[in-house]
Amino acid sequence: MPAYVLTHEQIRTALGMAGVEVGAGSPLAALPESSRLLQPSDAAFQKMAEGHLLEQQDSSWRVNTLAKAVLFTCAQPEEVLALRVMGPQQTGLSVCRRGPLLSECTVAGPGLVKLAFPLTRSSIVLMLTSALSNDRPEPEPTGFRFQGRADDAFVLSLLLNEARANPEGIAAEQIADRVAAAVENPALTLPFVLVAGAEPLLALARSRDAVEAAVGRLAAAGQAQNEGGWLRPSTVALKALNSPPVAGFTVSRTLVGPDGAASQALEVARCGERNIVFRSLRHSGEQPLFEWSEVSRRQLRALVAATVMDERELTAMLSPQPEPAVTPEPEPAPEPAMASSPAAESIFCTNCGYEARPGQRFCRSCGARLIEG
Repeated sequence: MPAYVLTHEQIRTALGMAGVEVGAGSPLAALPESSRLLQPSDAAFQKMAEGHLLEQQDSSWRVNTLAKAVLFTCAQPEEVLALRVMGPQQTGLSVCRRGPLLSECTVAGPGLVKLAFPLTRSSIVLMLTSALSNDRPEPEPTGFRFQGRADDAFVLSLLLNEARANPEGIAAEQIADRVAAAVENPALTLPFVLVAGAEPLLALARSRDAVEAAVGRLAAAGQAQNEGGWLRPSTVALKALNSPPVAGFTVSRTLVGPDGAASQALEVARCGERNIVFRSLRHSGEQPLFEWSEVSRRQLRALVAATVMDERELTAMLSPQPEPAVTPEPEPAPEPAMASSPAAESIFCTNCGYEARPGQRFCRSCGARLIEG
């Protein structure tokens, strides 16, 4: 699979030579403008030629056919997959699709772009799930599953964080102030902003009534409990999320259409040995509905595939493949029957009754002359 790391000047030069403009939703829109386009005498231009991105035709240079298709895919994508893997160093990549062509288009560093093509959605699914896969046995599932609004999920996450450090939880009269302070903490808000945006969290910070309403909905759903004026998460939620995240990834899928962009996101974390998923289910009015749950590795692979693939590709992947037609081997022809020779007539001695062999003239038992039949 060809892979290139190019500067923003190289990308801008190739786009200009190909006559391709950067459109809405493209990762390339984040690149700074280039002060000048590269010339054939520049070393950076020659590196693109050596990498076969550019080719000379007669006395002029042009972008080769495959590279032009990749640049067009990255500059005018119909779909963008943004993948972020959590670890010692934050890593990630972006994949653009136009028509059937998938190409990595990751903007990183000081104006650097990585292009890698062609990709398949199956390879993306494998790459993501491998971020959390391991050979250790899975723990007994807790059955934790939350479905509700983003602001409710954020309040529940605050209760969980506090319960890990303080078993008593948070004093009910302090919950609104604690939520307002937590909204200012990027480490707590990032997972929710990536999936839900910032507005549901800002609404919590602005209104004590909104916080109290969220607590009430959590209590009614059995996700939180008030014990003597102290708010704590449910036992099941605390068991599932008792360990802080140690690994994870985020995948978002944006479809760019004539009416604008539509996005969905999936946040996955490994808390201890448990895989925890946070994702949007559907939008209802101003508040989207979210799911936060523990999943098995098998469920995780299915969720990632459902996020990364479109309905047609997902159906094709999940449908049982027809068995290849097998032409039955012709039955072997029956072997020709052996011509049965007439049984040789037995000769018996008329004197003693001893059976003699064909061709014998005298009985070997009594010596009498044999009479041939």
